[in-house]
Amino acid sequence: MHRRTLSTATALAVLLGSVTLVATGAGSAVADSSTTMPLKSTGDIVVDGVHQRVFISDPTAGQVVVTDYAGTVVDTVGSLPGVHGLELSPDSGTLYAAVRDADAVVAIDTAKATEARRWSTGQGGGPAYVALAGGRLWFSYGSGGNGNIGSLDPSADGPGVTLDQDTSRTFYEAPILDASAGAPGTLVAGAPGQSPVELAVYDVSSGSASRTAYAFDPGNTGGGNLQDLAVTPDGRDVVTASGAPYYQAVYELTDLSADGKYVTNTYPNAVDIAPNGDVAAGTDSSYDPDVHVFKQGESMPVKQYDLPDTGTSGDSDLLAPAGLAWAPDESRLFAVSRNGSDVYTLRVFDTPTYVTKAP
Repeated sequence: MHRRTLSTATALAVLLGSVTLVATGAGSAVADSSTTMPLKSTGDIVVDGVHQRVFISDPTAGQVVVTDYAGTVVDTVGSLPGVHGLELSPDSGTLYAAVRDADAVVAIDTAKATEARRWSTGQGGGPAYVALAGGRLWFSYGSGGNGNIGSLDPSADGPGVTLDQDTSRTFYEAPILDASAGAPGTLVAGAPGQSPVELAVYDVSSGSASRTAYAFDPGNTGGGNLQDLAVTPDGRDVVTASGAPYYQAVYELTDLSADGKYVTNTYPNAVDIAPNGDVAAGTDSSYDPDVHVFKQGESMPVKQYDLPDTGTSGDSDLLAPAGLAWAPDESRLFAVSRNGSDVYTLRVFDTPTYVTKAP
């Protein structure tokens, strides 16, 4: 069985307070930027490379905030109470949003930043996460022992919503969802905040969900408190970010067996994967680096970013759960952070995989 190659790449650190790259044996500095956001909370972040826009969901304020690549707020989409999970269509024309408190999935026109369509998921449907796979939009919903997965056809004229797709009733509450073009008929789900971690893989190529793999405490790590997950572009693996263990674990989609790790530090809470396979991993770390950038398959980061203290608590700002997103061309990495005064910031890291060498 193929295993990932683990390198001993030297970790680097960025001190964002002075926007100076500090690198072992490195040369010139790289400037990054940050902008305060009009957010009360965060749910998800998605980057549209066609329009060069960043979309951030705010469940508490019931809005999606839209910025440009510089981090400047250019628009807001409102009337979305409890909006959480986001998913971008392959052509970047539509942003799908799970609007939990409205029992709805909403389609947003990315060019106009306006609501284009709304599907009701039924009373108490409460969608939390969304993912495109097998020609349908899949959404998770439910709580209190009634977590499940539903789907809809975004191209159909009628509502076309199908609930209770997870006939195994795997999850206690609405699971985190993700999919990849590398495995077009596959959907991956994970129980949020639960210990141990619980994962499932579904074949959705027929329009119905058939569970093909399941793991309770995958890899027997004893880890828990899942915050985020991402399927690799080649459709081979899923990378998870949970409070423990202190690394982003990698599991094969075929059977959810362990397939490597991306070593970070205390309390992993975010992961996003670039189209070329490079990994951005986040942690909820007050006194250590918060953002860690890896080349595909290498267990040690090529670059790390330590968030500054922008509040008055004396502790550094913290990365928001699921608060990382790559620009599709990898020119930038976007991160949402929060300080001790509940002020949110969008941080833009330029050329995040570029490392200069000492002369």
